[in-house]
Amino acid sequence: MAESTGNFSLAAMERRLAAVPDGPAAVLNTPRWVLWLNVLGSVGVIVGLTPSVLVQFIRPQMWMVYLAQAGTCTAIAGWAPFILRSLWVVLRSVRNWKSEQAAQLDYDVDHFRELTDWLVTFPKSQLVEHRRMTSLWRQQLDTKLGLLSGGFSRLGFLPVAAALFLLLMNQKSLLAIPGWLAMLGAFVVLLYLISTAGALMKIRVDLYDTLLTNAIERKGGRHD
Repeated sequence: MAESTGNFSLAAMERRLAAVPDGPAAVLNTPRWVLWLNVLGSVGVIVGLTPSVLVQFIRPQMWMVYLAQAGTCTAIAGWAPFILRSLWVVLRSVRNWKSEQAAQLDYDVDHFRELTDWLVTFPKSQLVEHRRMTSLWRQQLDTKLGLLSGGFSRLGFLPVAAALFLLLMNQKSLLAIPGWLAMLGAFVVLLYLISTAGALMKIRVDLYDTLLTNAIERKGGRHD
């Protein structure tokens, strides 16, 4: 296979990855619109808890109640589709996970091979250079996420579920939620958003690194 005369870029590889059609098990992937609803729901939780903090510093007013109610409704509207869809996906996956997983892996192998065939058309020096940068990027991302959220990402959706449960349990007296508890709830929701964004970024960088490593090995020679 002849080498490409152009320069390799991660942006070009990302465009090719984005163009790969969804596979047989695409139903397991969370749609982008659901992710945006999750962000909206998380913002709703924070807004719903904010009045409980404000009443610690200023006299309670009716607009605070309206703000808390609006935040609670937004949180429910934002997270209900995700929860319902997740339950449906889990039940569906329990029944079909073997066949769907095998079909998806076969599908991914074919596209992985196509991407590798494209990568090996570039000079090895360019692939090695970009692979070193993705490794550095991943290390820095791990460090930054560790400083910001530690192992918080391992808890998944549970912190947001706890904050949402706190709102629902106190929906008749939202301003009665203790200020420290409201601040803690808002804080864990922010950490959840940061951890989720960081996890998605890390997954993508890991894919870059794996593809580049495989292409370098195909071309022969060391890549460390």
